[in-house]
Amino acid sequence: MSPRHLPALLACALLAAACGGSAPKRAAAPKKPAATAVTPEVKPEVQAAKADDWVYSSVGKRDPFRSFLADVSQAGPGLQTRCATPLGKYELDQLKLVAVITGLEDPVAMVEAPSGVGYAVRRGACLGKNGGTVATVRSGEVVVTEFALRADGTRDRTQTVLRLPKEAALNLEEQLP
Repeated sequence: MSPRHLPALLACALLAAACGGSAPKRAAAPKKPAATAVTPEVKPEVQAAKADDWVYSSVGKRDPFRSFLADVSQAGPGLQTRCATPLGKYELDQLKLVAVITGLEDPVAMVEAPSGVGYAVRRGACLGKNGGTVATVRSGEVVVTEFALRADGTRDRTQTVLRLPKEAALNLEEQLP
């Protein structure tokens, strides 16, 4: 036996000695009578109801051990939700509708970014971090449709309406006599 195997052999022998025997059992001490404690009786129906108060169901929930990002990357470019325009850097709540021009064949709206820069948008333009597109440009408002990707892989369609501030929404036709 070589000297370098000696520590490993010693460790195995100690483990075998420690695991092999069982300690002798001590005699149980006699229990003292407890103070007269009154335990309320619980009916079996109430006890069964308490046990069934909370129930977990994994139906409709995603698997917590699967990576959400791996699913998105496998889906490919079809699920890309970002805009390549400068307005794609902001949330829709951060954008401010400044002006709407409606008497044209293709109405135009002006949206102001938080940086103070104004952008002209038409129907089909890309807005927001979730890849929203302008669905319609109406008098005093712009409707933006977004598709948000949920954790289970489904896409929810939401519509957000950007409205002009009340001061700018006054119609000039109403002011004429």
